[in-house]
Amino acid sequence: MLVMNPLDAMCDVKRNDAVCVSNLKSAKAVDKAILQERPDIKIFLPFRFHFYKPKDLFIENTYKNYLVAYGGDHVLSLIDEISYSAPPAPPLSQMHELPPELFCNGDNRPADCSVDCKCTHMIDVPLNSIVEIVLVDEVQSPNLSHPFHLHGTSYNVIGMGRSPDKNIKKINLKHALDLDRKGLLNRQYNLPPYKDTIAVPNNGYVVLRLKADNPGYWLFHCHFIYHIVIGMNLILHIGTQRDLPPVPPNFPRCGHHLPSITPPYYPIH
Repeated sequence: MLVMNPLDAMCDVKRNDAVCVSNLKSAKAVDKAILQERPDIKIFLPFRFHFYKPKDLFIENTYKNYLVAYGGDHVLSLIDEISYSAPPAPPLSQMHELPPELFCNGDNRPADCSVDCKCTHMIDVPLNSIVEIVLVDEVQSPNLSHPFHLHGTSYNVIGMGRSPDKNIKKINLKHALDLDRKGLLNRQYNLPPYKDTIAVPNNGYVVLRLKADNPGYWLFHCHFIYHIVIGMNLILHIGTQRDLPPVPPNFPRCGHHLPSITPPYYPIH
């Protein structure tokens, strides 16, 4: 039997016990723009947990969402040092009603954001741009790999692995950036497979490429439901509001309900 996508992330050597997703080949042609050496946009997304101390968590008249992990740790999820907080209304239909200060990203964090920074994490990318996303596992819990799922479009898995530097015990954003500058992140451009969910190797990374040709506000998240509710999500915003069809007249709004309509009833014989 072969293990698909092994936790040890040994993807750059031939082996008989496992196959990494990045070693597979797409069954259909891949857009040549995806395979260009330099993407239009490159986004590094490290993710980790923030560990609360009880004195920081249980404060009178406050509420903080958290997960009680195995072993008793109280944790919050962070992507690029931000824990996702959902907006009070859907951006797709009510963006004009949402204050800009709700939204943030790694380059635009609220000035008062603390170590458990919470806001609506959103990354804007131009329509039809080639986007490369590098997910970096800073959680590094034993026997755990986080499956990241993107709504709205699939992506090509260009590469995955761990640091080739044996002196590096734990990968982090700084080291991943250094590997990228040196051309040491594992990438392959020979028919990289299409996926919409990929498990990031423990203490490793995954390199994804996509063509941002489906405009909208698309959720990108870890697929563990208990990690979703503590903030391991973000919105990939493709295009602008002008790239979307207009909101239909009388479209239901968040906080409202549809008018009561009494349907006709017919007796059952």
